[in-house]
Amino acid sequence: MSSVALVVGAAGNLGYQVLKKLADVYKGKIYFTTEEENLGYNILKSLKKNGKQLQHIQMDITYTKTIIKLRHYIQDEDERIDLLINVTDYVAQKNLSHAEKVRRALSVNFYGYINFGKLIYPILAENARVVNVSGPAGLLATIENESIRKRISDPSLSEDELVAVLQEYEEAARRGEDKTLGWGLNVHAVSKVALNAVTFLQHREWSDKGVVINCVNPGSLSCREDRKSSKAFEDGAKAILYLALEAPLSIKGNFVWSNSSVIEWNCDPYLEVSTV
Repeated sequence: MSSVALVVGAAGNLGYQVLKKLADVYKGKIYFTTEEENLGYNILKSLKKNGKQLQHIQMDITYTKTIIKLRHYIQDEDERIDLLINVTDYVAQKNLSHAEKVRRALSVNFYGYINFGKLIYPILAENARVVNVSGPAGLLATIENESIRKRISDPSLSEDELVAVLQEYEEAARRGEDKTLGWGLNVHAVSKVALNAVTFLQHREWSDKGVVINCVNPGSLSCREDRKSSKAFEDGAKAILYLALEAPLSIKGNFVWSNSSVIEWNCDPYLEVSTV
């Protein structure tokens, strides 16, 4: 049976480059998802060449029904996933209240991925690799409050406890107190810290089954940059594909920087970013 890869969130500039580069080197079948059917069709049309086994499935990570549809499709093919790359990211929209931006960012980068993991991880192959795409904002130190940092990074933290912490953040944002309480200035950063926390939690849950799970910073990239300026996204895809295809199996449950080095989650963000 040939190996199976799944790229979640291929419509963005980074996701597109990851899918494109993966298609050049991967020997098995590649599924990829987009929220919009037409975008997926156009990507498939542009990349499906040279006999590559590419297949598009429409999926919205915030909509459980579409995740179940994806799972059933792969199960009906009697397949299991050997490689999972999650490139999903919330792109902030204008003219939304601060509280609504918090709600939407967490629904994609945090709650949506927890739900996705519950439904899709059970169909991972033994010794599968999982790469969650984070960013420089995902460093723990972007959250200012030391007490909050300790709670989020507690190695004994359960999923329910992690959810409760992020619900406190949502509530603080609704009251307009999140900055005062030390959650930091950046909604996106909190959502990426939360994604990293989910990654480490999933590592603790799945490592005894041989699944290798990491998160990665592909570099400082804007999803809204024009695809004509693709070099930044091509470079960003390198660290992702390194983890997906080349990294030693000893790298697991880690945060990997854009230069493919493992870094401490709680390191100084300004020092690390400036030295890469």
